[in-house]
Amino acid sequence: MGGAALILAYGLNRSTEDVDLVLEDEELEVLIDEAEFGAAVEATNRELEPDGLFLTHIWGPEQQILTPDWKQSCRPVVGDWGTDILAVSALGPVDLILSKLCRADDADLDDIRYLIKTEGIERDVIEAAMARAEVPVDFADVFPKNRRRVLALFDP
Repeated sequence: MGGAALILAYGLNRSTEDVDLVLEDEELEVLIDEAEFGAAVEATNRELEPDGLFLTHIWGPEQQILTPDWKQSCRPVVGDWGTDILAVSALGPVDLILSKLCRADDADLDDIRYLIKTEGIERDVIEAAMARAEVPVDFADVFPKNRRRVLALFDP
């Protein structure tokens, strides 16, 4: 998710150093139990290294601002992840925008502008997603302000 997703799945030419993952508990358990987690992380970091990236955080979906159907909108990211069990995807464009509402700083707004432009996302789509979004308690106080900042990007 975040900047790495924009680079790897959406072709944005910008820099970032970290890669954040969103995994459900069951997925993390499989990764640890069956996919040789340590080896998979090492292989993932080798694959990401040419882009100057490395794996840093693993989040649960309940820790991010996402739609309830975030997983169905994910896009595959092609690479050698060190195991056939591991498939890497990036958040879909609308959920990627929503995830940036946790902070919505200037860099996040630039990323959101990029997605709006390259993916042809319209204001009503974002508004509908924001209305359906599951907002963690930790972000409930910043969500309304950040929501307004993002919707303002559609103003002429």
